[in-house]
Amino acid sequence: MVYSVSVIIPSYNCLEYLPKAINSILNQDRSDIEIIIINDNSSDGSAEYLASLSLQESCIKIITTNGVGAAGARNIGIEQATGEYIAFLDADDYWYPNKISAQLALHAANPSVAMSFTNYDHVNEQYQYIVDCFGYWNQFTHITTPSHHINQPLAQVFAHNVVGTSTVMVKASVFETVGLFDVEMSYCEDWQLWLKICEHFEVAVLTQSYTGYLMRSDSITQTDSKRLQHLACIEHIITAYKQRDTGLSKHTFALADAKLKEGYADYYRTQKKFINAFCYEGYAFLLNPQIRRIKNGLGDIKKMILSPIA
Repeated sequence: MVYSVSVIIPSYNCLEYLPKAINSILNQDRSDIEIIIINDNSSDGSAEYLASLSLQESCIKIITTNGVGAAGARNIGIEQATGEYIAFLDADDYWYPNKISAQLALHAANPSVAMSFTNYDHVNEQYQYIVDCFGYWNQFTHITTPSHHINQPLAQVFAHNVVGTSTVMVKASVFETVGLFDVEMSYCEDWQLWLKICEHFEVAVLTQSYTGYLMRSDSITQTDSKRLQHLACIEHIITAYKQRDTGLSKHTFALADAKLKEGYADYYRTQKKFINAFCYEGYAFLLNPQIRRIKNGLGDIKKMILSPIA
């Protein structure tokens, strides 16, 4: 079987969510899809489920690893993939119908495009819609066509990281130029790789939502103990680009810095350190004025007044 697309799913103890993710691929309107699932040391019965599933579906390949992490798992998947294109899907996310066909059509119409991504919806644990990514961040909302060729992809993705990993499709040959995910990064290694691709290749976007992104309260990437570390990783990437001549403007760096400061504000808000949150939110507003930042800052002031000890 010749596959057009290889879908890579890293999974760690995601048995509760895997069937929805996998079925969303199997229910696409294409049969030329290879599914590579990297079961990374799961202890929740995933191995038994996947072993049974692979006997039923010849397009599914199971790889078992021993704690390599999401980046390492994706790298192994890329190395094992046979498709012309590589797509990524996290084990607790899922695709809407026709996602693959829409992206393949975009690439067929624009052969020079090496990477595409789509809008996606945040959903709660009952799979109820919360908000779409592009709408929340006010990106690509002015585009009236289903697809959009990004003129300056590096500047766009650096300033506004709205690329959802589970929406990305990349030509497999691209990895020969940019390399794989950096396994030394504990966070945002996906953003780092998209930036590398944007430096070398053309990128396009589909403005319609084609993916459901599950907002899990127990996600290991959302714990307070990890958030400062994650913000430090983002800051590391921004600093690295500031030290290079990539043609990025001061305005682009200001936009990226503003989003980073907003992240710090959100962190300190969860810690009930409202003075810190207000300062970071104010810094973000100065760099890139947004109404939500005014609202957040006013909320911090209110909480400082009501709970001065905090």
